[in-house]
Amino acid sequence: MNRDELRARAKKRLAAQRRRERDPRFVRVLGRFVSAGLLTTNREIVLHRDPVPIKDALYAGKVEPRIMELLPAVVLKRPALLAQPLKLPSDLEEIVRGIRHGRESLPDLRGVSSRDYLQWITRVGRKGQAPSVLKSFRFQQEDVALLRALKDQLGAKSETAVLRLALRALDAQQS
Repeated sequence: MNRDELRARAKKRLAAQRRRERDPRFVRVLGRFVSAGLLTTNREIVLHRDPVPIKDALYAGKVEPRIMELLPAVVLKRPALLAQPLKLPSDLEEIVRGIRHGRESLPDLRGVSSRDYLQWITRVGRKGQAPSVLKSFRFQQEDVALLRALKDQLGAKSETAVLRLALRALDAQQS
């Protein structure tokens, strides 16, 4: 391939990229994420306040990879930015479920590594906080009664707060 062919190929790709950047779906999603304070850009865009469809966000993520990186965090911690956030494609749903359950290894999201999208989890929503991990325990009635009594006795907000205190006390005792 000679220099002229490479130049023609690059011009063609640049023209295609510019067309995708003018697409209304991309403009809406970028405007929504910028208005929410999740992204910044150096181009003129119209800010949008309305929720955007997941399909449009996935399309925009192909054009701007930062949107694809943000998507799992937005689904988990800022679902109001998206229209119908419960109707997720299977790959995104698997990732969100894995994050909620605290799985160690997660799959890539359409070319974006888990390392890249996991970094946003603590930056979106409540800063510095990861979403709570869902755990299910089976207690006997006596355990539940003790947990409720300890909650009242300690003045804790919830039974979960009592369990957190107990775990930290046990950990401190072990150290």
